Amino acid sequence: MRRALVMTLLHTSPRHVDVFERLFARLAAEEAEADGGTGLPEIRLSHVVREDLLRRAITSGVLPEDTFERAARILHEATASSDGVLCTCSTLGPAADEAARRAAKPVLRVDRPMAALAAQTGRSIAVLATLKCTLAPTCELIEQEVARVADRADVAPVLVEGAWDALEAGDTACANALVADNIRLAQRAGANVIVLAQASMAEALDQVSDVTVPVLTSPASGLAAAVARLRAIG
Repeated sequence: MRRALVMTLLHTSPRHVDVFERLFARLAAEEAEADGGTGLPEIRLSHVVREDLLRRAITSGVLPEDTFERAARILHEATASSDGVLCTCSTLGPAADEAARRAAKPVLRVDRPMAALAAQTGRSIAVLATLKCTLAPTCELIEQEVARVADRADVAPVLVEGAWDALEAGDTACANALVADNIRLAQRAGANVIVLAQASMAEALDQVSDVTVPVLTSPASGLAAAVARLRAIG
């Protein structure tokens, strides 16, 4: 009997455990329906939550060097007990890239597929985040992906003021409304693709059915890409 593959997910909020478990259940159901009995290898998720890593970045406004190194070490060490690792926090994305350089197994960042799609979709890209420390790594990642497919693109960072505080206070409705308002403002400002930099922002999509440009989020696409990567090596 073939053993199950293990994917470790590093989160910086316990809220994301349930989000990614639900996404994975949906993805597994879709795979099973499309499989036709060929027997895809089973994948099991393992979760690590390290709120302290994001807290340090929030305090600094950037990802501090010691936190970068700590996150890279945690991600690298997680490969010892798993077949692949997915970092679900965009702020820690650069640490995931560093861990990937050190590790023999895949260490992936959840926002890379979203960034690649943004680069392929538009030349005026608005990047929305509720935390200052998330904007720079996400914009840099999108610029890397743009360089693969085009000469240039306008990548505009937008900080959604007040949304993170509302989320931390438990007022999800307020946080989502603020994100939705900024999505509409970004479209009116001329963006032809809008990126929501943090996994926690994805719920705001339910409120922007009036927006006509693509609005991209990372959880579903990032998890699907990670699962596909594990399937390929399993």
